[in-house]
This record gives sequence, structure tokens and C-alpha cells, in this order.
Amino acid sequence: MTGVVCNICNIQFAELDIPIKCDSCTLSAHSKCTGLSATEVKCLSLKNRSLKYFCDSCDQDLKELPELKLLIKKLLVEVENLKNMNFNSDSGYTSSVHFSNEFIFNEINERNRCANNLLFYNIEECDSNRLDDRISFDLVQINNVIKTILVETSIIPKKVIHIGRSQAGKPRPIKVIFDSKSDVFDIIKNKRKLSQCNSSLSSINISTDRTLYQRETMKKLREELNQRTSKGEMDLTIKFVNGVPNIVKKSEVISTHSQPQQSQNFLK
Repeated sequence: MTGVVCNICNIQFAELDIPIKCDSCTLSAHSKCTGLSATEVKCLSLKNRSLKYFCDSCDQDLKELPELKLLIKKLLVEVENLKNMNFNSDSGYTSSVHFSNEFIFNEINERNRCANNLLFYNIEECDSNRLDDRISFDLVQINNVIKTILVETSIIPKKVIHIGRSQAGKPRPIKVIFDSKSDVFDIIKNKRKLSQCNSSLSSINISTDRTLYQRETMKKLREELNQRTSKGEMDLTIKFVNGVPNIVKKSEVISTHSQPQQSQNFLK
């Protein structure tokens, strides 16, 4: 095993070491680095073994596979809905749109990139010329919002980024990047508590970070909603059903309000 290093500790294998190979990426690791018991290591050495070993990276990928499949399914539903939308010629949109596999894969990657992000609106902006001061100010503001809606929380923003150009008297939206999707989920789930505040926090709004395709889809849905409303259709609204936006009757929303709701797709 001369020259081969452990995938976990990056130390070369000794001559008598028997490496444990990941059954997915085939990278090798010391048995002690894998955390496997002596019995498990012995089972992995059997010729007709049924036990499999996956390194931490591959194991995480396997855990995310069901979520990825669900995302693909939802994306395909959105694409099909978009194809079936009927816009008039004034909207400048045609429903005969073709989506390639490349588009779908790119969209999935973009949604995964956005999954840990949130957008915060109407938060006071620091006017300091020093970047460090502005970042510190933003982090204090964001942490204050989070602790207001989640009293007992360990959620800490990873990074803050202002979007757009500065305008006097109009604070820019702040993109906040978190460590995990669960942080995003917890904040979105409790964001309505801000409206119950008596302080300036009540004017703050929080939304998920959407891809360009998702923003365009919502824009076209709003255009369709306005067109249908102007033609006399009443009681319409846009509702996310299983993570996919659709135009529905408000009465349908009310009738399902008391029923247990499925988790929304917070990648939307």
C-alpha cells in the first residue's frame, strides 16, 4: 500500500494495513478511521458479504437522494404547468416551451444553491464607509430578528450580502446564507411572529431565495392572475400546492386551511 493515503486522516497506509474501501467512490480508509467495529470490519472482508461501507461524503449523498428525487419530480410538475399556461398574445409569452435535460439539471443545482439562503427586507442599512462595520451591523440586525421569532435557537447566519444598488431612504434586501436547510425551514415557519411585534420589526419581511426560473414563473402567474381578474374572474389567489405555485380559488384555500398541510418546498 506504499504511497496510498487514507481518505479520512491523509496518512499513508503501513505495509500490513488492510484498507477499507468505500463501496461507492472506492476511496480507502484505515479501519480505525471509519469508526467500524471489529465485527463489522471482519464482515466487510468476507467474499460474499452483504454489508456495505460508505464514507461520510457518499453516505451524505445517499441521504440526500430521496430529497433530490422529490425536487426533480416537483420541477417536472412546474415545467408541465408552465407549458400548459394559456397567456394571451399581449403577455409576449408562448406556451410552446421546450426544456432540455441540461436546463433541468442546472435548475436543480441552482435550487440546491439557494436552499440555505433567505432574503430579509426592510432592515435598516448601515451608512458606514467601512465594510467590516456594515457587515457587523447587518449581522446584529439579522440575529435580532431571528432571536425575536425563535427565542431558544442556536441559528447563526453564515454570511450576509446586500442585493442591488443603494438608494437614499430605501434599504436594500439582504441575502442571508445559513449552514443548513433546517435553519431556513425554522425561520420561515416562524416568520409570521414578526407581524405581531410592536416594534419596527413588524415591517420586516422574509422570503426564500428563488432561482431565475422560479421568479419568472411567479411573474407569469401574477400576470395571468391580473388578466383573469380584469376579465371578471373573482376570488382567485396564488397558492403553493406541494411546493408548486398554482392559481386557485380562495375558497379552496379556506376549505383546506383546517386540514394538516404538507411541508412546503422551501426551495421555491
